[in-house]
Amino acid sequence: MPKALALAYDNLSTMLDAGVPLLRSLNTVASGQKPRIKEAFLALADGVSQGNPLAETMGRNRRVFSPLDVMLIGAGETSGNLAELTGLLGKWHEMSRRMLRKMLSGMLLPVLILTIAAFVVPVPGFILGDQTIGAYLLSVVCILLLFWIPATIIFLIVYATPKTGPLRRLLDRVVLRIPVLGRAMYRVALSRFLWVFHALCKAGVPLGECVGMAIPAAGNAVVGDMFQEAARRVRVGEPLGEGLSPRLPRELVEMWKVGEETGTLDEVTKRLADQNTDAAEFWLGEFARWFPRFVYFLVCLLLIYFVFVGYSRIYSI
Repeated sequence: MPKALALAYDNLSTMLDAGVPLLRSLNTVASGQKPRIKEAFLALADGVSQGNPLAETMGRNRRVFSPLDVMLIGAGETSGNLAELTGLLGKWHEMSRRMLRKMLSGMLLPVLILTIAAFVVPVPGFILGDQTIGAYLLSVVCILLLFWIPATIIFLIVYATPKTGPLRRLLDRVVLRIPVLGRAMYRVALSRFLWVFHALCKAGVPLGECVGMAIPAAGNAVVGDMFQEAARRVRVGEPLGEGLSPRLPRELVEMWKVGEETGTLDEVTKRLADQNTDAAEFWLGEFARWFPRFVYFLVCLLLIYFVFVGYSRIYSI
């Protein structure tokens, strides 16, 4: 769905930028879409035809439109930059889809290898007659559970943990400390914050509100905390850049201050967002390259163990 939604937003932006009325644009975009997206955009068209704001209608369908989508579309409607904001949303969803695909590409092959290894590892014992078919299948299930139970627990912890609060902050801190993946997620969070900040700046939202609205969009509470002091500073009339955490990359802080001094902060944050997106994709690529190797190493250790066990039994016979 992210790909279809990105394309729908991009088409909507193109039509609005060409001067096509919103209602006609929504109906045109809905045609040719997948059923779920088509139904959602037809509902938007129906809401607009009844005089309701677009963002308000989007907020009623949280299965398709995220709170971020609703927030940015609302800002676009208020500022009159709806065409530009929908185009940025299209790029946002395409970027998110690209990063997710890169991460999954590093995990699918190891999962397949682990599944195959679960069936191969107990074979020597079965061939030597130490196991019946029932014992062999039980060994396969035990090996699969050895990997799938921790994976399931991690998945449940990530998705069941509240989006805010001390527990979420602890989880986000742990994620950032994972080798390679932690660097990738750190850059992803920075990219998300900077991208949303840039979009809100383009919509004419005041700086204080831009920071406050962009912090949750980072998706990582630890990274979001690095901008909290900046939000406080700008609310009392001080330069936003002076409140940026020293834990942030030095080049980001310096470029941010230059953007404030020259009045080009929206352009600077867009450039910083692109740079951090590139860095995130690089580290996700490294994770996709090294995670399979780590899994292969574990599988080799398991195979070596069973080979030695098998040879010891043959020697004893």
